[in-house]
Amino acid sequence: MKTVQMLGNRKVRVLDVPEPEPKDERVVVKIMSSALCGSESHTYHGPNTVEAPRYNAGHEGTGIVCKVDRSSVVREGDRVALYAGTPCGQCRYCLAGHWVLCERRDSAPQRFPGNHSQYVTVGDRACLPLADDVSFEIGSLLGDVLGTPFRAIKRLNVNAFDTVLITGQGPIGLSALLLCKFLNAFVIVLDINEYRLNHARKCGADVCVNPVEETDVLARLQEAAGPEGIDVALDCSANPDAQTLCLDALRRGGRMAFIGVTDQGPRINTIEHFTKKELELIGTWYSRPGDHRELETLVRRGLQASELITHGFGIDAAPEAFDTFFGGSAMKVMLDPWN
Repeated sequence: MKTVQMLGNRKVRVLDVPEPEPKDERVVVKIMSSALCGSESHTYHGPNTVEAPRYNAGHEGTGIVCKVDRSSVVREGDRVALYAGTPCGQCRYCLAGHWVLCERRDSAPQRFPGNHSQYVTVGDRACLPLADDVSFEIGSLLGDVLGTPFRAIKRLNVNAFDTVLITGQGPIGLSALLLCKFLNAFVIVLDINEYRLNHARKCGADVCVNPVEETDVLARLQEAAGPEGIDVALDCSANPDAQTLCLDALRRGGRMAFIGVTDQGPRINTIEHFTKKELELIGTWYSRPGDHRELETLVRRGLQASELITHGFGIDAAPEAFDTFFGGSAMKVMLDPWN
């Protein structure tokens, strides 16, 4: 079978490896669609790994269960969306449906060799049922790129009365925009990439702001929000300056989610941001399994998830797919393992 191997220094290659076999609760899934994710940047841009090359980090995928050993969860022929990690199913977080917080997730069976492949082995609990009327491409977007901001938006109770600021209009930020507009919120987006801002306009953003072009970004955001102010901020940029801007821009009693992943943090003034403004802040890492079914329902009701997808490649064109995705002029890039 064909699979993508990541070599670091912006290099990937496609190679043939033996097809995996099921064992115990690990099943084999024939991958039908796999989406590239920004989190793969660490491996893609990382140090050269030719001496010890890694398999791919693909974790947004859908497919068909094709080989089963002893699973009681799935059967051969099932259409499935693959959760990014296999939960233990027994800790207090798993029992509450918070799989991403699983206490034993690191030791749980993980997928091999990664979703940018024709076949993958994965723990059967990571196989979420994919409805027949949801395409494999759209299904592969439900867990991470849509599911992560969806969970934050639910927790913050975003609604049609809210003015929402979204910093960063990569795939996660664009997903947040699509979801907030689906709820009829007034949405202001911010990014320095004109390609992304233009795509945001196409997807219904009410106001698009490029901070490079503004002498006073905070004043521009306050003007765009009007006298009621910004109710909700969703940082999808992972930029500490943008995160601080969100804290400054929120009205008193506002709500915010940190969604972008970074090892740095914003400049926080505890008195001004928390004591005096009484802001509500949350962090969101990934989706819950229950979000999958709800997002399928939103797709049926008109959520334009397909707007996220701008490029598609066959697996043999994986090097071009990665170059395109990380080149700044693409949103979601999809791999078709059988094309």
